[in-house]
Amino acid sequence: MDTTKLSDKVDMSKVRHETRKRNHFPYEVAIPSYKRPETLRDKTLLVLKHYRIPYQKITVFVANKDEEKIYKDTLAPGTYGKIVVGVKGMGAIRNFITDYYPIGTQIVNIDDDIKGFLEYDESKPRKEKPLRSLLAVIKTGFDECKKAHAKLWGVYPVANGFFMKPKVSTDLRYIIGSFWGCINPGLKHAKVTLDDKEDYQRSILYYMEDDAIVRLNMVSPVSSYYKEAGGMQEERTKERVEESARWIVKTYPDFAVLNPSKKSGYMEVKLKDKREKETD
Repeated sequence: MDTTKLSDKVDMSKVRHETRKRNHFPYEVAIPSYKRPETLRDKTLLVLKHYRIPYQKITVFVANKDEEKIYKDTLAPGTYGKIVVGVKGMGAIRNFITDYYPIGTQIVNIDDDIKGFLEYDESKPRKEKPLRSLLAVIKTGFDECKKAHAKLWGVYPVANGFFMKPKVSTDLRYIIGSFWGCINPGLKHAKVTLDDKEDYQRSILYYMEDDAIVRLNMVSPVSSYYKEAGGMQEERTKERVEESARWIVKTYPDFAVLNPSKKSGYMEVKLKDKREKETD
């Protein structure tokens, strides 16, 4: 089974034009955050405001009532819709968010430490430029999901124009957890069990369910992975990351292999559908 598919080049300027004409499509924005109210205020919420994402669509999910008070005291009114008390732990809060919204809801999930977005531009020296329209990306993600009969979409995981491409892929690829969208399938099909590498597990789960996941390889979020204070960094260790990586490879042997050569210093995972038949 060869499911490696790349669509024709995507012209983001045409997408932006179409999105302006019909920009009232339904979606919700979910931001899980833990011990990082200032980071959320100064990064992700400012980025969403810059891209004119309606604040009423934005829900911030925190770990407990104490965190709720701190966030309410820190975040500026009119930059978010509401704060919801969830649970502690990355995997747990992701599942809480999935269960919070009705099945079929178009959810945009974004981390609290996003500094911006880049889009591919072949005419630029670094093949990249600041993203012009986040709404166009969101609209494209959900539209491509419907075309591919998929429920998960994401973007290129590395903010580097030399690696990005003006293509949409629908084979098994890593959907980074810092910014992704889904047509909510409910916990029955999307429950993650990890705090580290939960985004790798999610990518596999959605792919197993739909035989396709969408990645917009011409867009990438800008963030300080593994470096931002607070959040999951409070409890993440290299040992725990490696344990999660090995668990994924053992649990999903047809879809994952270990990849220890990454510059991050953490044990990483590479996704590949090993059920595919090699072709000449």
